[in-house]
Amino acid sequence: MENSLLSPAAVVSAAAPEQPARVRARASAGFRWWPRVHDHTPVPWWVHLLLVAVLLGIDALLYYAIRLSPKSTVKLDAVWFVRNAVLDGFTAALFYWNWVTLFPRTLPQGRLATYLALALASAGVFGLLRIAASNAVYWLMNGHQPGLAAYTGSLWIGLLLGGLLTLVASSGVRMTIEYLQGQRNRRELERQHLLTELGMLKTQINPHFLFNTLNNIYSLTSRKSDRAPEAVLRLAESMRYLLYDSGADAVSLAQELTHLRSFLELQRLRLPAAEAETAIVFTTHGAIEAAPPVAPLLLLPLVENAFKHGDLAARPEAIRMELEVEGSELRFSVHNYVAAIADLPRQPGGLGLHNLRRRLALLYPERHELHIRTLPGEYAVELVLQLGSEQ
Repeated sequence: MENSLLSPAAVVSAAAPEQPARVRARASAGFRWWPRVHDHTPVPWWVHLLLVAVLLGIDALLYYAIRLSPKSTVKLDAVWFVRNAVLDGFTAALFYWNWVTLFPRTLPQGRLATYLALALASAGVFGLLRIAASNAVYWLMNGHQPGLAAYTGSLWIGLLLGGLLTLVASSGVRMTIEYLQGQRNRRELERQHLLTELGMLKTQINPHFLFNTLNNIYSLTSRKSDRAPEAVLRLAESMRYLLYDSGADAVSLAQELTHLRSFLELQRLRLPAAEAETAIVFTTHGAIEAAPPVAPLLLLPLVENAFKHGDLAARPEAIRMELEVEGSELRFSVHNYVAAIADLPRQPGGLGLHNLRRRLALLYPERHELHIRTLPGEYAVELVLQLGSEQ
């Protein structure tokens, strides 16, 4: 019973929160109809100059049209110039009203009908204000009205159309600027995305290379080979290149080949010394020193793949590599001999070639060819790159 009885003060306090809630609801509805926006599209300086140039150009055309017309009764006196200056001020005000307030509060939210209704109302008010301002100038400077009361209706319709054209011009210029800015932002976002993806792809190369090389060193240590210390030194040289030199967007082809030869020497340690040079063959042709720069670590995945899937016991050659440079074109081919395809176990991973394909697509779009041929007992890969200033 006690809980069901409320004092008048309690009734008032209980009902009090409802009133602010209704006020907030009405305010929220008002803001939805005329929302506040944080507009970050200022009027560029060249738009100000363009608007002034257009207004002065229209005034100049009117001036010469009046002077050249023998039937014109308009006096080109001080009143005419002051009146035109005032009316140009109203036109500029309508232009900026649309740019700063009307456009950002309606069209970006998809409220086309609201924009059209308010644009029509703004142009109508603008016409009335122009007529009133014109009459005020004549009254203040001449002491009488211009005598155009009979033409007020048709004059207002003409000014209404002029106001609508001003709004169209304001919206058109603003939409063009926002579209171009959006395109620039989109291209910058795409560029940043590509740079991020390339960075991630490049960071995947180091663990992949290290994983394969440590496997090779493990095989040497498991056989207690005296070449294991030399293999560790070769690995250190390769890691130095991976950590310090390959961070650049492009390196000289000579640098890349020096690293590749170091990697091959590391692999040759797995073979008997008398057979190492003839089993793994690498030849180059062309002006290597004069070749354009190349993205780092593009050739390594193809060579790693040959050692991963190749048969190093094949003789006289287990792996044959050939690089040729002709102008800005680079051709790199790798042939490795394998057992019969049917006898090959399915290899897990494949990160190296997948990584390479993605990097080629990002770095050399429509400027590369990667051909992979699987033949009985042989696996052949050929990479063709168009190097040059775009790299």
